[in-house]
Amino acid sequence: MANKETVKQEEKIVEVEYTPEQQNFHTHIQSLTRKINQHQFEIDELMPSLKTYQQALTQSMKSQSDDILEENTNDNN
Repeated sequence: MANKETVKQEEKIVEVEYTPEQQNFHTHIQSLTRKINQHQFEIDELMPSLKTYQQALTQSMKSQSDDILEENTNDNN
């Protein structure tokens, strides 16, 4: 399928012949779509880890803040 594609159009099948420029566009579209799908898969895998580290940082900072507040309260007594 170097420069032809079968397209279904209003209940009939039409064979479209691409110009070299159109074939180039079509090839880029296919390549970019594959890459986007692959990266989306990787992003879906990475997001839970990112959220875990964000939550750990938030919890650590909250704990540190609580410790500082407690020290300040004890120093004032």
